[in-house]
Amino acid sequence: MEKEVRENWYCYILRNKHPQYANLTYNGSTNNPKRRLRQHNGEINGGAVYTKKAPAGWEIYFLMTGFPDHKNTLSCEWRIKHTEGKPRSQRPPQHRGTKGRIVAMNDILQLEKWTQQCQYNNCDHQFTIYVADDVLQYIDLDLLPNNIVYGGPTETFLQTI
Repeated sequence: MEKEVRENWYCYILRNKHPQYANLTYNGSTNNPKRRLRQHNGEINGGAVYTKKAPAGWEIYFLMTGFPDHKNTLSCEWRIKHTEGKPRSQRPPQHRGTKGRIVAMNDILQLEKWTQQCQYNNCDHQFTIYVADDVLQYIDLDLLPNNIVYGGPTETFLQTI
């Protein structure tokens, strides 16, 4: 009997390392974080138009894995972009910028489903988050649901894949 191999999907949040763009952030999803980061930094073709507005220097500072499928990953990506759960709504000021995006994850990670259309309850799946050391203080690890664990710094994780 063959064992089914599940493809890993990731949601990520980027920030730009250049001081004049320090508050720029972007979030997305991928099945290959290293390749996707290279695309955002213009090293290889691809990447979002938004990340081309600033010079190369994008880094992943939040990464989440454990999604049951690609569709669920896309739902989480959408929710990270729309923290209030409403289409075409701007993120509130407290959820903007490098710190605000991480602060928002405290609420998002508590949700039963990323969106109303999700087929899965989050509590039925094991997720792992990786957070850059300098913003880890903004995630309340004590309040993480039992199905979500902190796996370490994003930098360390990216070196292992």
